[in-house]
Amino acid sequence: MNSPFQRGSVLIVSLLMLLVLTIIGITAMSTSTLEEKMAGNSRDQNLAFQAAEAGLRDAEAYIEGMASVAAFNGTSGFYNISSAAAPDISSNTTWSGTASIVYKGSDIPNVKTEPRYIIELVSAPGNSGAELESCYGCSSGAGTVTNLRITTRGTGGSDNATVILQEYYGKKF
Repeated sequence: MNSPFQRGSVLIVSLLMLLVLTIIGITAMSTSTLEEKMAGNSRDQNLAFQAAEAGLRDAEAYIEGMASVAAFNGTSGFYNISSAAAPDISSNTTWSGTASIVYKGSDIPNVKTEPRYIIELVSAPGNSGAELESCYGCSSGAGTVTNLRITTRGTGGSDNATVILQEYYGKKF
């Protein structure tokens, strides 16, 4: 015959095994939740990067349609570095209102806010720019290259994920 102690030990061992299985289950669930959050944040950051890239392409197209550098007067997203201070790209006010230019391309899916950009005149015609005669984005034609800096800000699925990209672009006006 089994003693009462032997019958009680089965209960204790069973409860200990149940406790171990519960701890393993909780750990697996919290790890899975953390991985899901990481994947969501990675997707959000990727969306913000793609939106910022789209902003760069939109700014390049805008520059190609410009006929002169007269627009670089420090307003509406056009700045001249030699005559005015560059805007603070870390400030939210730079990316709202008339301080920057709104992306004009087709809607970017799953992005909370359309990308915005500013264009800065780095060197005006007549300044040294001959070293950039064969630069990316330079249009063909005679004359020196006007150097421009494009700064764009894109957001992801939420405005908490932001990416700011800069690119130098050359054009002969």
